[in-house]
Amino acid sequence: MKMAILGDLHDNLRHLNVVIDEINKIGVDLVAFTGDFDMPFTMRAFTRFQSPIKAVLGNGDPDIQKFEYQLDKLDVLKNLDLDISFRFQDFKFDGKRVGIFHGDDDNLNKVLVECQLFDVLCIGHNHLPKIKKEGKTLVVNPGSLVGWMLERGNMPITYAIYNSETEEAVLHEMR
Repeated sequence: MKMAILGDLHDNLRHLNVVIDEINKIGVDLVAFTGDFDMPFTMRAFTRFQSPIKAVLGNGDPDIQKFEYQLDKLDVLKNLDLDISFRFQDFKFDGKRVGIFHGDDDNLNKVLVECQLFDVLCIGHNHLPKIKKEGKTLVVNPGSLVGWMLERGNMPITYAIYNSETEEAVLHEMR
């Protein structure tokens, strides 16, 4: 089974729509979003994903009540298969334990890796794409869909695809 991992959208719907097309073409069983939608209206684009979505909010997102309100009240989002949490998700994917955390707390990042509870830990926030095996935990930072970082300027627009059969993740750069 395949899981797409993406995050740090920061309202860039143009990039998100391209990445959605790419991910739908690849065909995944789940999408994991590491936070920083920025504004709740961006969830409307997520209706184009052909698979369920598990997401957390990031430090750039307003409070979860604004997201929950839109999910509850807007007809356009009624069929969106989105499981969204305030800070953290912990679930099974094809028998693998997966955690999603935005990554904006370095101490918590460290603890989540060191506890070795997760087969896959999805962390975003810093916009730096990285896949690294730390003990039994595959730590995946998918990078950013915004394509910009204040400290560095232009950045690649990236996401990751995790394959539960091979237990590997691969970074993809938006075409």
